[in-house]
Amino acid sequence: MSRKTSFLFTILVALVLAMPLAARGVSANTSKSTNATMDILSQVSLAGKQLKPGTYSISADDSKVTVARDGKVIAEAPVQWKDGTSKARYSNIVTVGDQVKEIHFGGKMRYVEIAE
Repeated sequence: MSRKTSFLFTILVALVLAMPLAARGVSANTSKSTNATMDILSQVSLAGKQLKPGTYSISADDSKVTVARDGKVIAEAPVQWKDGTSKARYSNIVTVGDQVKEIHFGGKMRYVEIAE
């Protein structure tokens, strides 16, 4: 192998090894959300919005929870993530009175607490 070919081969190997590291850096900066479909059986309130009984899509990211029905956003609220003591068996909403206070996601230890 000539010096020029050897040099090009070394550069190519370095680029191939660097690509996964660069990709990991890009994906680490993207916000991931946790999603679930939940049935609400009685009217509740989230961030001043009334959620009537029905099936909703719930999505929580690093800073907020979004509640949608039939593709339309009904309510959003700021959240804080908390560590649970065990994984939730089912996705569920915890209320105090008619106010949503926590949302737990099935199979996850972490849950969201509605920030006030």
